[in-house]
Amino acid sequence: MARFTHTIDAKGRVFVPARLRDSIGASLIVTLSLDEGYLSAYTPEAFRAIREQIGQLSGTDPAVRRLKRTIIGEAMPCDLDGQGRISVSDELWAAIGVRPSEEICFIDMFDKLEICAKSFYDSRKDEQRSLASVDLTRFDVRGL
Repeated sequence: MARFTHTIDAKGRVFVPARLRDSIGASLIVTLSLDEGYLSAYTPEAFRAIREQIGQLSGTDPAVRRLKRTIIGEAMPCDLDGQGRISVSDELWAAIGVRPSEEICFIDMFDKLEICAKSFYDSRKDEQRSLASVDLTRFDVRGL
């Protein structure tokens, strides 16, 4: 339930925040997100469940094939090294517009981590911060 900022090194590696390492284990599956500008990182177990669900969908539907290519086809396993870093491919970094030496944000979303460029996050945070214009009545969340 937090946002963490780290810098990508020259080899495309980034430190996974120490606070998150205990809950995610030794490996993540990193792939494109449903939202433009983000990558999603899942535990292997969570990604396996997503893969199974997508696998149940009809392969004759063009939207399903696109979903498979985007989420499954772009996924890559990323093991944490001894220092707590993951190495993400240049292609995935490029998909969210970041290069080595740039800062990225990890956003803890309970069931996954979202990863985006810090510059992207900063440019969007003001417009997305206020929920005043969002109809939250369709969500049954009490206590907000």
